[in-house]
Amino acid sequence: MHRICNVFLKNNKRALCGTAALFFVCCLSNFGILYAQPANVSVQVTGPGNEKIANATISINEQRQKADDNGFVQILLEQGNYSIQISAVNYFSYNFSVKINADTILFAELKPRESFLGNVTVTSSRNVSGNQMSTQSLSMEQIRKLPVILGEIDPLKTITLLPGIKNGGEGGSGLYVRGGGPDQNLVLLDGIPVYNPNHLFGFFSIFNGEAIDKIEVIKGGMPANFGGRLSSVINVSSRNGNRDSLKGSGGIGLISSRFSLEGPIIKGKSSFMLSARRTYIDQVARVVAKSEIGNNGYFFYDINAKADYNINDNNQLLFTFYTGDDNFKFSNTDNGRNTNFNTLWGNTLAGLFWKQKISNRLQQETGLIYNKFALTNRSTFSAFSFAFASGLEDLQVKTDWQFASNKWLKLKWGLQYIKHQFAPGAGDVTAGVQQFISDIKNQYAHEAAGYITTDIKVTPKLEMTAGMRYSYFNQVGPTSRIIYGADGEPTGETESFKRGESIAAYHYPEPRVSFLYKLPAQASIKASYTRTTQFLHLATTSGATFPSDLWVPSGEKIKPAIAEQVALGYFKNLDGNQYELSAEAYYKTMSNQIEFRPGAQLLLNQNIEGEMIFGSGVAYGIELFAQKKTGRFTGWIGYTLSRTERTFDELNNGKPFTYRYDRTHDLSIVGNYRLNKKWDMAAVFVYGTGNALTLPKGRFGFNLGLDLAENRPIFTNINQYDAINDYRMPAYHRLDIAFTYTPKPNSSKRYKSSWNFGIYNVYNRRNPFFIYVDVDRDAQTVEGRKVYLFPIIPSVTWNFKF
Repeated sequence: MHRICNVFLKNNKRALCGTAALFFVCCLSNFGILYAQPANVSVQVTGPGNEKIANATISINEQRQKADDNGFVQILLEQGNYSIQISAVNYFSYNFSVKINADTILFAELKPRESFLGNVTVTSSRNVSGNQMSTQSLSMEQIRKLPVILGEIDPLKTITLLPGIKNGGEGGSGLYVRGGGPDQNLVLLDGIPVYNPNHLFGFFSIFNGEAIDKIEVIKGGMPANFGGRLSSVINVSSRNGNRDSLKGSGGIGLISSRFSLEGPIIKGKSSFMLSARRTYIDQVARVVAKSEIGNNGYFFYDINAKADYNINDNNQLLFTFYTGDDNFKFSNTDNGRNTNFNTLWGNTLAGLFWKQKISNRLQQETGLIYNKFALTNRSTFSAFSFAFASGLEDLQVKTDWQFASNKWLKLKWGLQYIKHQFAPGAGDVTAGVQQFISDIKNQYAHEAAGYITTDIKVTPKLEMTAGMRYSYFNQVGPTSRIIYGADGEPTGETESFKRGESIAAYHYPEPRVSFLYKLPAQASIKASYTRTTQFLHLATTSGATFPSDLWVPSGEKIKPAIAEQVALGYFKNLDGNQYELSAEAYYKTMSNQIEFRPGAQLLLNQNIEGEMIFGSGVAYGIELFAQKKTGRFTGWIGYTLSRTERTFDELNNGKPFTYRYDRTHDLSIVGNYRLNKKWDMAAVFVYGTGNALTLPKGRFGFNLGLDLAENRPIFTNINQYDAINDYRMPAYHRLDIAFTYTPKPNSSKRYKSSWNFGIYNVYNRRNPFFIYVDVDRDAQTVEGRKVYLFPIIPSVTWNFKF
């Protein structure tokens, strides 16, 4: 036994110089023989009101550690004198020295930077020292500076400016990461999966910039605690509320407004954050042109809410919620025929999390999660009506544990379980007085996974992260399915399954490993290997005339998709981490990829598996990235040289063909420049090889018969095709600029405001949205014609906070 005494030390305000408040508790032993043992040093980083600062950087004698989501980090140190630096984005950093004699707990309170668009000071970087490769993150401070279409801040669109991440073209809704499809990205909001992250048919995302704190993308070397998707993890984190005082912020733009309110529930112990956004272009149109618009219109809204409660110093509860919908209405009366079209789709997410620090070395987080995506569509054409509904609903429970054995070894393990319910397209059709009901049976599945991963410092220069994820999926009843013959064709018979009865079960190991080798002069080499499995598939077709996303489970005919990726990279920091440079090469293979037969019927089809064909894919490329992170001028350049192919026995004569969103060259240049205290300027230039598409090589006429009324033959044109995706759209390129004006940047008042002026597509580039074939009958020629969406578009947004 030995006696422990607590010594409280507190810096005076003069020493803080207004940058941080820091105090610490040292636990000292009376037995001198124990002084030589390593000390367990814990650091807790908070902001005003005891708000936990996630992902703060703690540098101890230039050895960098990243705090977790609770602002906590733990490390074993030999006894002695240490120089410690604590920093975080949007907070002033603080340096101090301390002598470590025994187990020590440090509490640091950082002061926030009070500005709209102040330069982000980055004092350390995981570009070189972090073992996780193929990962990039952006804070909302960076995102707010960049020009965006119609002034609408969009974190999901902004990440397409990073190498290896592409969108589907002008106004495209999907994200394509290292050759994967849009359904192969695990999009998370505070750890909750999002199945449809898009508003306005993909022009905007559901992530309200007022509610979001940061966004992180993992393109390779995916940690074992993530799974269920092949290509990437897109992790979006919402802001925690302020525990000290009531604050608000918002903005008014051309097409939407947003407002956020946050503050303490119990001061210093719990807080809330509530944020809402809505477009109002439909309301403005009805006021300006009521007779022309009528009841037609479109709008979307979303609501974010978050609350936290500290039970005590070691236990915390977090609740996060999101709901949002898109509503599109169109009606028209032409020659006595009524046409009505109404589509509604949206997401609802909720999660309750318990975070516990059991000891300085052991932590756990347990969560209960609900998420739902629903789509409904109703159309009327005179006496003909059509109704369609689809969706996906999940209940999930998961637990994650972390244990720091010593400064050389850290362990993380956990379990996850998801109960899926699929509504793959029930609906009805009415023709006159006769109604045809298509009752597509719901489908059910259980998905589970367990994982363990370890971080090992093999030597001071060599670090390794090794993990194993074991995933399980079982499609179960009650449902019925089509029975297929040996030739793969439906026999016309069906088979019914009782509740809970297994239809098809799969289980796979998913090994993950990555290495970091530190080189002299702030440089390192990283390598990774990842195997991922995906059990859910997005059934969609570019020919759909309205949102028709159908999520379908793996089953007897639909096999899980599997990907394997290797990556190798070189990383270098310069000038005190002011500059970051990186070069990564990757190679990825994908099996059990899904395409649909030409003319596939996806809606109201119980036999949707019969419309699918299965093949493989390969993607490889090189990504270059250079970033300047501090100073009056900041920004980055990202370039990707890549190739993506698919191979299907039933397509292109079994030969590999270019994937539709393959982009050989992809370049993004982003710059921010502080003109003076009141004015900031930002510019974005993007260039990309045009999307691949299939166009007809020829056309011939085919006689359908004789028009008896006109006494003349009836002909139709039939297109002739050669290879798939053997044509390229013109290259895509665009320049955007934005200026931010802050009238009173040095004001000490609580109320602050700024104006953002932007121009999208400055030189009015006509980037094609799609290309169609048109016939000039007089000249007897066939031409391809481009349709483009966005010409030069100005925008203005007023932002405020108090």
